[in-house]
Amino acid sequence: MRRYFAQHPRASDVVVCLAFVLGSISEVGEGVSSLVQVSAEQRGAGAAVGSMVLTALGVVTLWFRRRWPIRVAGTTALLAVAHVLVAGGIGGFGMGFALALYVVAATRPQRTGWVVLAGATVLVTGSLLVWGVDGATGRTAAPVVITAPDGTVLEDSAGPSTASDVSTFLVLGLIAMAVGANVRGRRLHTRSLVDRHQQLVEAGEQQTKLAAAAEQTRIAREMHDVVAHGLTVMIALSDGARVAVRRSPDDAERALDLLSETGRSALADMRRMLGVLRGADVPLEPQPGTQDLESLVQQFRAAGLTVHLTTAGPPLPSDAGLALTVYRVVQESLTNALRHAGPGSRVDVLVRHGESRVGIEVVDDGNGAAPVAEPPSAGPGLRGRLSERLGTTPEARTDADPVTTAAPAPVPTVPGVTPPPVRTGRGLVGMRERAAVYRGTVTAGPYRAGWRVHVELRTDDTAPTDPEEHP
Repeated sequence: MRRYFAQHPRASDVVVCLAFVLGSISEVGEGVSSLVQVSAEQRGAGAAVGSMVLTALGVVTLWFRRRWPIRVAGTTALLAVAHVLVAGGIGGFGMGFALALYVVAATRPQRTGWVVLAGATVLVTGSLLVWGVDGATGRTAAPVVITAPDGTVLEDSAGPSTASDVSTFLVLGLIAMAVGANVRGRRLHTRSLVDRHQQLVEAGEQQTKLAAAAEQTRIAREMHDVVAHGLTVMIALSDGARVAVRRSPDDAERALDLLSETGRSALADMRRMLGVLRGADVPLEPQPGTQDLESLVQQFRAAGLTVHLTTAGPPLPSDAGLALTVYRVVQESLTNALRHAGPGSRVDVLVRHGESRVGIEVVDDGNGAAPVAEPPSAGPGLRGRLSERLGTTPEARTDADPVTTAAPAPVPTVPGVTPPPVRTGRGLVGMRERAAVYRGTVTAGPYRAGWRVHVELRTDDTAPTDPEEHP
């Protein structure tokens, strides 16, 4: 039934209006039939007609109680006062006011309902004292005598007293307030549950989106580290082999062997990564760590860099995520050195483990070989390469440590190796993302004639948020 009225509000309006009419029938019924009339000695025939008119106005007013509940309640109280003036009592308007007050209590704060009830009670009580019953004597209103046309007395009853009308009006109002407040509280509770459920659903969707974004970021970071490192070394080796194929076939053959080995290794890493993403049953290998730094350095030495690796302090904690972070930071720094400083550059790598932190510092001297494809006078030069790495123009750069023009570098290990074109990458972004897991910091910028990357990672127990989620 409740669901039906909720789905069909007009049906509830009809029921409310019928209830009001039934509550007023004792006042209106006497004038409905032409066979009965109210004694002229009392209120007269006009009382019945006036009561009927006021009841009709009350029905019309209650029809709009859901749209304007406070106005309807006030209008109903005024109609009750008019009914007291016409018929000597409130009649069915106690019920009508209660029906209107229920909507106020069910849709408005309790304070509003109590104010409406108090104001209406004072108004109706005052009208009853003036026009209904003599409050000083307690005398009831004039008795109502109903007679038939032949003079037979059909009903002889005393009119309502002020006390009974006021008590009826007040009790019905209190009942309406109690029921309406209960309904409003239940609705608010239901709405809060629905809102809470919606918030949980939205939070779950947001968490899913954040998890997907974090996974995409992690995949992009790993893909960048694997692909950028492999391709950078492969390009350097292929350029060296192309230059050395006529001058030194042995060097060219050695460069091609390293090129093939690097390509196979990068392809194997890519296949393993894609296999894991697809859920395929692929053989897994341990992630690289600090124990693999020497082999990593050897790859870059073969590509033309002069790398010096120094480690200091006790061994790192048995944290695979931390070891992988150190490895990736060194790998990305060396890749950038090979790409931007060029083969032949000297790169110093320092990994220092302190009491509660790991420091990583990679510094290149910027004295790499100029690109073979362009003559030295037309190339960007060291100053231009540093500007491209900073994302600025050479004229706009102002460094505390000014850049100086370096002399031509000595012949690299593989003759003629040239760095690939400078591209905007995710290297520093990936470093910062990895360092953030261990509450670390990343500092990168020009240093003398080259470039310096300094990373600090926390190794205390409270540092990593979730290392497994940030390989």
